[in-house]
Order: sequence, then structure tokens, then C-alpha cells
Amino acid sequence: MMEARTIAGRIAYRDAQGRDTGYETFERLTLPGGHLLRAWCALRDAGLWREVSLAMDADWRPRDGFCRLWHADGRMTQMGFQVSDSAVQVSAAQDGIAQPLQIIPTPGRLPYLGLHPLMGDALIVHARGQGEPGQFLPVQAVTNAIDPDGDGHGPAQAMVIEAALIEPCDLTVAAGSFAAWHYRLRWRDDWPPADLWVRQGDGLFLSMHWSLTGASYELVALHDVSGTTFPKADPL
Repeated sequence: MMEARTIAGRIAYRDAQGRDTGYETFERLTLPGGHLLRAWCALRDAGLWREVSLAMDADWRPRDGFCRLWHADGRMTQMGFQVSDSAVQVSAAQDGIAQPLQIIPTPGRLPYLGLHPLMGDALIVHARGQGEPGQFLPVQAVTNAIDPDGDGHGPAQAMVIEAALIEPCDLTVAAGSFAAWHYRLRWRDDWPPADLWVRQGDGLFLSMHWSLTGASYELVALHDVSGTTFPKADPL
């Protein structure tokens, strides 16, 4: 029987001046038949807290997801996503009031569900792959928000994200040194692409910089709860 492997870590959020603006903690589990991501995002400057859970099959395609947004003024939005071979069903509530059920048709099984934790953003590389380096290729997606902070109240939206593999490289972040892949992601034509670095092999988030906001994000702690400890700079 395959044993579950769990890696856990922390990502720092920083503004253009390098000031800490929040953080993300996560657990990513490899389980029999698939993967599970759980993330908690605290965006202090935006007055927003985000809780995300995302289940995926063995090929990293989404099976279901959940996102809860809690705002500094007390508002709360929650959205649940069920993915089938032809659609995504979205159930939502705003401040405890159920919203109309959404059925979003998809051309085949959805390859990527965007719920906005950074560790979740990195998962798009599994749908994009490493073919045609330098070329922006489309990835079909459903998201809870098209917004720089992911501050969405619904309804959920289908979209196409363009992703390009730039080059393999070696990258050192606070959590350690890694063989990495450098990607660029473009969410909208009128936004500049964001630069994303992930660990080669499993697509673990390492770093991101986005010129639209000047924000940068860095993996600052990583350890294997299953046993092996990775270099880390910041305790969780």
C-alpha cells in the first residue's frame, strides 16, 4: 500500500518595497490515486483571509475544490466546486445566504481550477507542461475571481490562462536551493505576465514576481512531514 506523503511550508508575501504584506501556509499531500492541497492565505494589507482545499487526480487535474473568503469588515463568501468530465458545478453562499447554483460547461475535463493560493497557482504548470518552450499556450480554467488579490464574491468564471515555459534554471530562495523551471503566466491581455518559478518534477511553488502590482512571493519554509526535513528559514 502506498503511504501518504505530506509536505508543508510557508510563503512570504511582499510589496514592491520588500515589506511583508501577508503570508501563506500550506500542506500538499500525495495520496493513493491523487493529491490534496490545503492552504491558508493572510493578506493583511488587503484585509482578506482565504482558506482553500483542492483535491486532484494522479495527473494533477482537479476533482473538487473549496474556497472561503473572510473580509476585514466581517463579510464571508464560500464556494464549492465539483468537477466532472463535461462541467464544473459551483455552489456558493454569501454571508450564509445560498447563491444560485452554477453549471459551467467545459470542453472535456477541466485541467486547472484557480482558487488563488500561490501553491495553487503553481499547479498550472502540470496542465501547461514543458513542450514548446517560449510559447504561451492556453490552459482552460475556472476561477472564483479574476482580480489581483483574488478578492472575488462570485459568480465563478471560466477563463483561459496563457502559460509559457521560459527556461530551466537553478534557484535559491529562503527555503533552500532547487533545480527550477521558470514560467510566465498571463491572466488577461491587458495585464503583464507574472514570472513564476517552480521546483522541477513536482511543480512546487518557489517564487513569483508580478510587475502589475510590484508584489513578490517567496517560499521561506519547507519540510516533509513524512520524515525528510528540507532546508527552511522560517518556522511555521
